[in-house]
Amino acid sequence: MILMSKRKVSRDYLAERFSISKRTVSRYLNILEDAGVPITSVPGRGGGVMLADDYIIDKSFLSEAETIRIKNALSRTADEFDDKANLAIIEKLNSVNKSREQDGFAVKQDALYIDCDYEQAAFLRPRMKILSGAIETSRAVEINYTDARGFSSYRTIEPYTLVFKSGAWYIYAMCKLRGDFRLFKLSRISDLRLTSKGFIKYESKLTEKLELEYYNEVYADLEFEFYSPVTDSVIDWLGLSAITERGTRLIASAEVPMNDALVKRLLSYGSSVKVLNPPELVETIRAEAERMAKIYNAAK
Repeated sequence: MILMSKRKVSRDYLAERFSISKRTVSRYLNILEDAGVPITSVPGRGGGVMLADDYIIDKSFLSEAETIRIKNALSRTADEFDDKANLAIIEKLNSVNKSREQDGFAVKQDALYIDCDYEQAAFLRPRMKILSGAIETSRAVEINYTDARGFSSYRTIEPYTLVFKSGAWYIYAMCKLRGDFRLFKLSRISDLRLTSKGFIKYESKLTEKLELEYYNEVYADLEFEFYSPVTDSVIDWLGLSAITERGTRLIASAEVPMNDALVKRLLSYGSSVKVLNPPELVETIRAEAERMAKIYNAAK
């Protein structure tokens, strides 16, 4: 920002301004150059360092929180001035951050767009949007998390990656309470709050964590018959290569982890799916269907 305002300054000036050595100044200037900032060094008397005349700050320079703070301050002081400069600045800030104000997405990057337009969209989208912003700006988040045993606890996490695993969304983060990386299921998170505390990202070993998670799961050869109303959903889940035709029947076959999520998914298809194998899964589905029937029969 100093180079933007003064255009040309000496290393001595920068060293004195920030109370650092000229060697450190040179190192920081090199970092800026590596980041794509066009810095030019002018040697000799009257020389120094300067920016290219056509250089402008990228619109992502100010975070959304910083922009909101500036606009609030400008709005509150607008009546203290006779001109309309404050309003003009607010309009410019609105245009700069316009691309950040899209409500129709959960996670958006230049090479990635993820939308959660499904049953839990209204619940998950705000959480994913906050966590995506926290990942982008390296800011810690405070959450209330309920684990699989039903135990709730408040904790601070440093989010690294949003993960879609086994049909559910997770945030992979450093848990300050446990001092280790954890996968937190988004549906179990409440009281989500973005903090102003930044953090330095280290090697997260996400792949190793996911491989360990899958390694510990028990897999089985799933086979089920299904009908046309759920064809698209089955293809999205297992892929077209998992589907074969046996006469007039459609059969899906795949190796999948045997867990509660599998049972819930198959039950969600209702009468459009009939599980054929493995036998223990058939029995689990049958027993659950009988319990459901008793509940509804008792309500008559």
